[in-house]
Amino acid sequence: MSKDLEKKSGTYEEGIDVGSARLSGISKEKCSARGVTKKTKKEVQITVITAHCKGGLCNICVNYCPEKVLAMGFRTVEVVDPDSCTKCMLCELRCPDFAIFVD
Repeated sequence: MSKDLEKKSGTYEEGIDVGSARLSGISKEKCSARGVTKKTKKEVQITVITAHCKGGLCNICVNYCPEKVLAMGFRTVEVVDPDSCTKCMLCELRCPDFAIFVD
């Protein structure tokens, strides 16, 4: 995680075997953040496949996130506040590289 972005909440994991169950077949490096949504009080998990993310060249998911859950890190997108996520899935729908998943 970059120094200018501080973790606000949730739990963060990195590795090949983290993230959504629907991504279990993908053996690429992933980052995963878990939290509890404020509006629905349900658990949310946001997974970023760092090998697919173009980072600052794209920035689409960060711009479309209405709750500012995502921020652009040094090379890839980072989840800064998973508890604010409303599971609108705009980031997943707009990502041209299928690099972010919300469960």
